[in-house]
Amino acid sequence: MRKFVVFLSMLLIGCAMPAMAMAARMQVAVGVAPVGHFAKMIGGDLVQTTVLVPAGADAHTYEPKPSQMRAISAAAVYLSAGLEFEDAWEPRLKGANPRMSFVHTDEGMQKLPMPEHHEEHHHKAAAGHEEIELDPHIWVAPSQVRQMVTKIAEAFSKADPAHAKTYAANLRAYLKQIDAVDAQLKSVFAGVLAGHRTFLVFHPAWGYLAREYGLTQTAIEFEGKEPSPKRLAAIISQAKASGVKAVFVQPQMSQRTAATIAKSIGAKLVVADPLAENWEANLLNVAKTFRQALQ
Repeated sequence: MRKFVVFLSMLLIGCAMPAMAMAARMQVAVGVAPVGHFAKMIGGDLVQTTVLVPAGADAHTYEPKPSQMRAISAAAVYLSAGLEFEDAWEPRLKGANPRMSFVHTDEGMQKLPMPEHHEEHHHKAAAGHEEIELDPHIWVAPSQVRQMVTKIAEAFSKADPAHAKTYAANLRAYLKQIDAVDAQLKSVFAGVLAGHRTFLVFHPAWGYLAREYGLTQTAIEFEGKEPSPKRLAAIISQAKASGVKAVFVQPQMSQRTAATIAKSIGAKLVVADPLAENWEANLLNVAKTFRQALQ
């Protein structure tokens, strides 16, 4: 009987250990999957990450659910990429957990303005001057990600100083991975001819990638909506004149208009997801797809 009690106690302890280990992890919340991936690369097994925007949802207009707000209340750190919903919800997120460190991973970055006529590129009066909305898709270029993960490592070390050396070591290792991705991207785009470096995209999410590797992104959206027949005709005419070979669309967006344009100009329709979780594999796959389509 005594042996059975000892065995049962050991069994219960063994079952409880994974739950205890999970509870011991530092809770981290993020807006989108790529930022969650960066958190895992820096935090490893020391962090448990909650991603607010699920796969297939629009990250620009998302509103956190009550269950997610409960997860926020347990988080030690929130990693913001500066998305619209994050800026709008920052007071509520902080209110749900005043002890949580709200980290702006985009702080200090030189951002691009959103393309003219896009819904997020608008002018508004602010303290007597006009303010231009900036491109929030900062994670699609290695140079931006280097800055992001450095801020993430600093935030984790501050929130969990006992493991600061681990976070610093993970950062060093991951920066090397980012450098390797950068080198591969340069190699992929090196052979694209100057006259073939323009691409159409329904939603302009690839501006930083284009800037980094000498490409030109042209948006199809007009004020966040499907273009009018007149604008659609102008886009098709311009694309033909520019020799556009590829039209890109996110899986979260409708493909109808992009497919119409691609057919009209004899270009390839390419689905590319800027919100995929596995950043390294996705960015390299997107780049290779871009390269093939731009030839």
